[in-house]
Amino acid sequence: MRRPRWTCIGWKLLLATALTGAAVAEPTPEGEAQAALPPVSAHPPLVSPMPAGIAELLPPGVRPAGSPSDWVPATDAAAGDGSDAPGWLVERVERATPSGDARERIQVEYTIDRELEVSVREVLRRGGVQLGSVVLMDPVSGAVLAYVSTDPIAFPVTRTYPTASLAKVVTAAAVLRRAPAAAGRDCRYLGSPYTLGPAELVAPSRGGSVDPFWRALANSNNQCFARLAVGDVGAEAMLSEMASVGLLEAPAPGHPAGLFAPVRDALDLGRLGSGLAGSFISPLAAVRLAAVLAHGELVRPHWIAHVQDAEGRSLALPAPEAPQRVWLPELADQLRELLVGVTTQGTARSAFLDARGAPLLGPVRVAGKTGTLSGENPAGVYQWFIGIAPADAPRLAISALVVDGGRGRHSASQIAAEVLHEIFCDSEVCAPERLEARMAAWVQARPDPAPAAEAPLEDGPVDAAELDEMLRLVAGGEVDFPRRLRRNRVRGQIVFELELNRAGEVVALRVDSSNLPAFEKFVSQQVRSWKFTPPTRDGRPVEARARLPISITLN
Repeated sequence: MRRPRWTCIGWKLLLATALTGAAVAEPTPEGEAQAALPPVSAHPPLVSPMPAGIAELLPPGVRPAGSPSDWVPATDAAAGDGSDAPGWLVERVERATPSGDARERIQVEYTIDRELEVSVREVLRRGGVQLGSVVLMDPVSGAVLAYVSTDPIAFPVTRTYPTASLAKVVTAAAVLRRAPAAAGRDCRYLGSPYTLGPAELVAPSRGGSVDPFWRALANSNNQCFARLAVGDVGAEAMLSEMASVGLLEAPAPGHPAGLFAPVRDALDLGRLGSGLAGSFISPLAAVRLAAVLAHGELVRPHWIAHVQDAEGRSLALPAPEAPQRVWLPELADQLRELLVGVTTQGTARSAFLDARGAPLLGPVRVAGKTGTLSGENPAGVYQWFIGIAPADAPRLAISALVVDGGRGRHSASQIAAEVLHEIFCDSEVCAPERLEARMAAWVQARPDPAPAAEAPLEDGPVDAAELDEMLRLVAGGEVDFPRRLRRNRVRGQIVFELELNRAGEVVALRVDSSNLPAFEKFVSQQVRSWKFTPPTRDGRPVEARARLPISITLN
């Protein structure tokens, strides 16, 4: 007997209530608003747009000598007004004018905290790291606070490197969003959890070891995550999730997009989902992924806070991009709690414990993920750590990458742990308030934002009626109801209000009206995994909000 299916009437997405343009701050667990770091201090009036090429100018800490940029440090780059300004890095740069008979000079103020960068470099030096990079970023605004490479020529930040097990963060998010029941299932495996071949894609029926979802993530179990990618997520959803957290695009000017190999079979997908092969990302993309863990929003990294011409007049900066909602805040909270297990009981545990076995950062919990994989160019073992701290009220995202060619003494986890210790701890105590005090000093030093170039204002998700084209369903749409819901004849309607990200994925929904309360939870779970055509307005990708009426008839 054929199982009855539900019928959906009225696929056209109707007009939804538009969001206001007011900025909304994410509340902390205590209910206090978290503000983004402000731009640098007040300056003379705006006169003209920022000169070409400045947006691609890398900060000095990661800029290789002989950089191809037209702009180079001025001969007196370390002198003059602003060089001793509290906190942030200031640099004078210059280039030849089109005629070649003069030099155009400007002053660039970065979001980089000079003292913080000095501390990071000292941690890398003490660890004997010859090839390594560290990025620190405000997860609310995207301001890069420290950006360091030990060797910008041999180990440039503008190159992609093996993603390794950082991919498990994306796989875990895809599981929790699209197949949450799989997260409650134990994983049985034989032999080493890090071995993966065709045979390991099939779970053994007995024997071996068993990991729950949290432990498989904490210990970076390749077998378990490969099976989740293959059996519960799928290739299309896996790549869609990676796109939603920005891994398939350039994270900032001058930086490459992630590289992803074709998924030809189940083993390819398993390796991609576990991080064993198939993907490469830059350190900036990695810290951007870490920042999504804060509030479920994708932010655009930036490191230029203000630009002045030779007469001290402010030049216009591009308007900052609004954060893009990619996960529900509840999902970000759930992932952070799972990833605390990495630093307390998993692969980064030894780095985040002191010599007595006590937490290195005291009450400051860190949600993080490690990754280790051999690679080339340069050759060696690539060790990653990304994290967000404090895990309970996120204010700082970190990415550390170390290539251990057998010479270094510290792993990426140890480097990250020591950097965070420098930030959150003094000689006596560790406390989240140390970071808050530092941020308060930044706020006092930078009371007024520098002017920004005019740009269209984003008012949050765009009304479906204002999009360039009608939204169309491209994935999902058919659901088999469980037996408990098929017992009686049913006729009714559930109207959802959806919020879509720029990839057309459902990131939030609520029931607007319904006369089928028994069906609401089940249908909501199904709709969350649906995908629509990417919404655009005036040719630009946007987030969208729309109403979706679903009529259900069961005979």
